[in-house]
Amino acid sequence: MGRVVYIIPGFGQKTALPEYQNVIKLFKAHQFQTIPVKISWKHKVMRDYVEQFLSQLQHHKSDEVALFGFSFGAMIALIAAVKIKPKMLFLCSLSPYFKEDLRTLKKSWKDYFGKRRMKDFQRFSFKALAKEIRCKTVLIIGEKEGEALLRRVKDARKRIKNAKLISVKGAKHNFAQKEYHRKLQELILGC
Repeated sequence: MGRVVYIIPGFGQKTALPEYQNVIKLFKAHQFQTIPVKISWKHKVMRDYVEQFLSQLQHHKSDEVALFGFSFGAMIALIAAVKIKPKMLFLCSLSPYFKEDLRTLKKSWKDYFGKRRMKDFQRFSFKALAKEIRCKTVLIIGEKEGEALLRRVKDARKRIKNAKLISVKGAKHNFAQKEYHRKLQELILGC
């Protein structure tokens, strides 16, 4: 039995970026087999991203599995967790694009992602997904993130059993910030 962690990047990002490579090193130093996930972002919707991730699974049934995602990667991890049943979830800056979030989003955010993606987001009810999550869940958020993200993460803390919320002092929606990385280092050390 091994410990495996899937690293899922944020929208438009790749795990080859230095901030993801740093997280991969942290997990490896704590005896995790790390599996960087490749997502093809262009002209796709959330359902496609989740399917891409699920097609890359390579752990054994006996492995202790963790999912680590940032922003859209955290959404992918949460949605996929219902099928995978991991031992642990690390949800960094969980994006507020679940069915329940859409009516309160800024028009500019909706326009940015387009009608096709916005329609697909309707398929994912946070309330329904949260009821299915049984594993230890760590919600990490920068204290200077947007109101919609803060609302989503606070709601997630209430709805997901075994969830712990950690606010990163001075951090924005930027996974590369030193403050964010230091907090992740502490959390991974505790695994």
